[in-house]
Amino acid sequence: MSSPVVLASDIGSGSSIKGIINRKGVGLCQSCDIVIQNEKDEKPVVELGDVKLRMLGHHQLQNAVSATCVSLCLRDQGWSRVTDEAIRIGLENTRLLGRSQFLTPKEAEALQLAGATVLLDGAHTKESARALKEMIEKEFAEKRLVFVVAMASDKDHVSFAKELLSGVRPEAVVLTEADIGGSKVRSTACSVLKESWIKAADELGLGFMEASEDKNVFGSLKLAYEILKHNTTGEAERMVIVTGSLHIVSSVLSSLQH
Repeated sequence: MSSPVVLASDIGSGSSIKGIINRKGVGLCQSCDIVIQNEKDEKPVVELGDVKLRMLGHHQLQNAVSATCVSLCLRDQGWSRVTDEAIRIGLENTRLLGRSQFLTPKEAEALQLAGATVLLDGAHTKESARALKEMIEKEFAEKRLVFVVAMASDKDHVSFAKELLSGVRPEAVVLTEADIGGSKVRSTACSVLKESWIKAADELGLGFMEASEDKNVFGSLKLAYEILKHNTTGEAERMVIVTGSLHIVSSVLSSLQH
C-alpha cells in the first residue's frame, strides 16, 4: 500500500496572503487565498478565497496549504465529509498557542499593556527567528516595537539576535528570565542575553543598541511598555513582542488564565 507525500511547495499550489484583518472576537488574522491545482488539469481541485488564518506569516500559509492537500487526499480515499467548507472551517479555527499568537485588546489590558499590539511567539532558533522577522517586516514594518526576550542556556543567543536585527530595528530589547521545568537552572541570565544582543548589533554594524534587563517577566513587560510610551507620541502604533522561548510565552499565558 502506497501513501501520498504532501509538500507545501508542490507545483500546482498557487496561494497568497492578501493582508491582515482584525476579526471581531478573534483578533488579528491573515486573509489568504488557497488554491490547489492538479498539474495536469486547468481547473483547480479546490479554491478557497479569503480564508482567515489565525496564525500569521508565509510559513503558516505553507502549513495551511499542506493541511489542505492532506484533506484532499483523505477525500480521495472516501472521506466524503471532508468538503471544501469543512476544510475552510478547520483552517479558520486552527491555532497553536505561542506561535504567531496575538493577544486580544482585553488580554493586553490585563497585562497592563493597554493600547499595544502584543505578539507571543516561541521562536528560539535562527530559523524560527527568520520566520518571525519576515512576518514583522511584511505586516508590521510601521509599528514601533520592543522585544521582550528570555532564552534557554543551550540556544545560540547571538545568532538568534542577529537574525531578528538583520531585518527589524526595535526601539529596544528587554532581556528577562523564565523558569524552565520549574526552575531557572537552564534559563540564561538576562545579563548574558544583554551581552549577546549588544554583540549581535555590533557585528551587524547597527551602532548603539538599547538593551535593558529585568529578571521578572512581568517587570520586563512593564519596562517594554514604558520604553514605548517614552519613545513614541500621539497615534504611533506600539508593539510588544515576547519571544526567545516557549517558556516565557507559557509564563505570560498562565498569568492570563489566573
